[in-house]
Amino acid sequence: MEALKEERKHERDIEKEVLRLLGGSVGDTLDALIRSGIPLVALDNLSEHGVDVTRLGLINRRTLRHRRQKSESLSSDEGDRLYRLSRIVVLAEDVFGNQEKAARWLSKPRRALDGLSALDAIKTTPGFLAVEELLEQLRHGYVA
Repeated sequence: MEALKEERKHERDIEKEVLRLLGGSVGDTLDALIRSGIPLVALDNLSEHGVDVTRLGLINRRTLRHRRQKSESLSSDEGDRLYRLSRIVVLAEDVFGNQEKAARWLSKPRRALDGLSALDAIKTTPGFLAVEELLEQLRHGYVA
């Protein structure tokens, strides 16, 4: 019972950090933030974690430049993809204890992901779920 409480607390901490990365405030929900449009500051927050969203194909440079000029938020589809990316980055940093080790793991091709890196795999929902499962296995001491 105590382990379950600890697991739920850990999950809430991960979600709070994702919310912070995405530019949300205390009291916001991730769903509402994604639906209303994640602010562009989230892209800057992720770049501090070594993530280039244009290089990953989350948003193209021209669209991003246009959004910055007009001070527009991300669309809900872009925000959903950014959520998946942010969640995996936060989870990897939690598992590996620092950004450098997490970035290395995220960018290396994995047999368990059909030869894709975690950053490439999370472009689809099934890939995201597979990466999340691998990280959870690592967090609990399984080798992945």
